[in-house]
Amino acid sequence: MRNLILAFLLSSIAFVAQAQSTYKSGSTEYYYGQYYSTTGKPMVKRSEANKAAFLRSEGYTSVPHGYEVDHIVPLSEGGSDDPSNMQLLTKEQHARKTARERASHSNSSGYAAPSYRSSTTTPAYSTPNSTGRVIQTGPRGGQYYINKNGNKTYIKQK
Repeated sequence: MRNLILAFLLSSIAFVAQAQSTYKSGSTEYYYGQYYSTTGKPMVKRSEANKAAFLRSEGYTSVPHGYEVDHIVPLSEGGSDDPSNMQLLTKEQHARKTARERASHSNSSGYAAPSYRSSTTTPAYSTPNSTGRVIQTGPRGGQYYINKNGNKTYIKQK
């Protein structure tokens, strides 16, 4: 019986430890007392609602195949989890951007995150064409757009 009570108490403590308190600043929610080990900045609780709002603003209901949602200014560097700080990048572009950010990481307060997004809401490495489609350039130079089904449609080169 004593072991049973002890096991119950230990599992209760573990459950309480996992239930983390948060606070909100703007549309970004942070964990109390938790900080990124790389920068010491407060840890962000990612919001699925904000991600869904960003995707809706881009005309999507889910992340298109082959893409990932990226935070323009990384959360670990103080970026917000707001849709205005999100962009769609191909998985390859996202991996390269993350690698660059990690390579140039600085703990100093003078860090200025590079801007990967234009003033419009189109993803990086893309341009709108005359039909309003966002034309992407792939890692090998091929151009394509995302059709209404979320699939890549390649553009034939002339």
